[in-house]
Amino acid sequence: MAVTRKKLPGLLYDKTTGWWFSNIKDPAKKCGRAKHMWSNNKAEARRLYKEDIMRVVSEHANHRPEAVSIPVEDNDTWSLIEMAAHYYDFKLSDGCSAHFLASIKRYIQRFFDWLRGQKFDVKENSAKDLTSKLLSAYRQCLSEDTSIGLRTANHCIEHVRMLLLWGVKIHGIGHPPIGSIRRFSTRRNVKQGHGRRQNRRPLSWSELEKLLSAANVTDSALVMLGLNCGFGNSDIGTLKIEDVNFEKGTVSHPRPKTGIARDFILWPETIGILKEYLSHHRCRPKNDDIADRFFIGRKGYPLCWERLKPDGKIQRSDAVNIRFDRLCTRAGINRDYGMGFYILRHTYATMIGSESKDFREVQAALGQVTMQQQEVYRHDRAIKAKQAQERLRGQMHGTAIREILLDKLGNGCKLRFDPNALRSQE
Repeated sequence: MAVTRKKLPGLLYDKTTGWWFSNIKDPAKKCGRAKHMWSNNKAEARRLYKEDIMRVVSEHANHRPEAVSIPVEDNDTWSLIEMAAHYYDFKLSDGCSAHFLASIKRYIQRFFDWLRGQKFDVKENSAKDLTSKLLSAYRQCLSEDTSIGLRTANHCIEHVRMLLLWGVKIHGIGHPPIGSIRRFSTRRNVKQGHGRRQNRRPLSWSELEKLLSAANVTDSALVMLGLNCGFGNSDIGTLKIEDVNFEKGTVSHPRPKTGIARDFILWPETIGILKEYLSHHRCRPKNDDIADRFFIGRKGYPLCWERLKPDGKIQRSDAVNIRFDRLCTRAGINRDYGMGFYILRHTYATMIGSESKDFREVQAALGQVTMQQQEVYRHDRAIKAKQAQERLRGQMHGTAIREILLDKLGNGCKLRFDPNALRSQE
């Protein structure tokens, strides 16, 4: 097997033993690597490394794993806590360090304690009983926990992901999509507030006019669903033809993230553009499994999808954001950081919330579990504050406060309230 210099492992130092070593890929090992010790002298280790690294890597690469029978006869009956115990034993036999094994106990136990608080019995339920809603809620709990930092929160998430991926890869135990429990970004301080630090300024009506003027039929259908129903990227990718009823002018589609049912009334403009897309612009699906999807791209796949690869990694494709990026460029709209197609959902929430006095109305329209989640999507705090001040002053007009203040100031003074004065402070 040919080995290039670019793929060679580096020379590492173990502070505990004082030896220099390299981690070599070895298919015969359960963990996929072997530790090759060079020397406890730095100069000697460098000399040996330069002379023998190519040979050592080639020898280990030619190793073949021994056939090992894995007991899987009862894995379908494993509860979540039994699965975690088998996972720990597997890592123990794999030669993992005591520090890593202790971290498994610590972070998995933290996850189990949280599940018990959510009335989820880890001794009775299995990994198949977990839902995306639970995983997303656990990530949200970590983001709001001020007692831990970003690194600790990511460790909690990584160990849960490793447990679930080990179960499906080794024993075929299914679990919900783990994209809902992804790691927090380390490029900036984003743990607080579920990782949302981008500019989520909602679009104005003039910007929406520019978008629809520059959009083709497909892009217009996407924009109108975002504006009419508050659809996000996953909603577009999972929407089925049977969900849209053109005769009644409705669309019934549960939110993929929470599973909450949502029923929307389609505007006549939305119905017209959807019919046009379905009749003349929808491409042929690649296979029968996705033949019922409403939006199909040129390559025959949904515009937004994700799947679990054989190696346990999540593969995603999001053509919705790509199309929205190009549409903004054609419309001449400068996109701020974080302004993707999902900004239409923020725009939808802000517009219906600004004129609504019922918080449950916005919650039902967005398909959210709690009303507290509206804070992420609505961007009308300053407007609401101004309206509250104006409403309070209107109530004050029914009292004698105005006349009392006029007497104190003198007859030559006038009290005038300018509602636009707050705009300079926004």
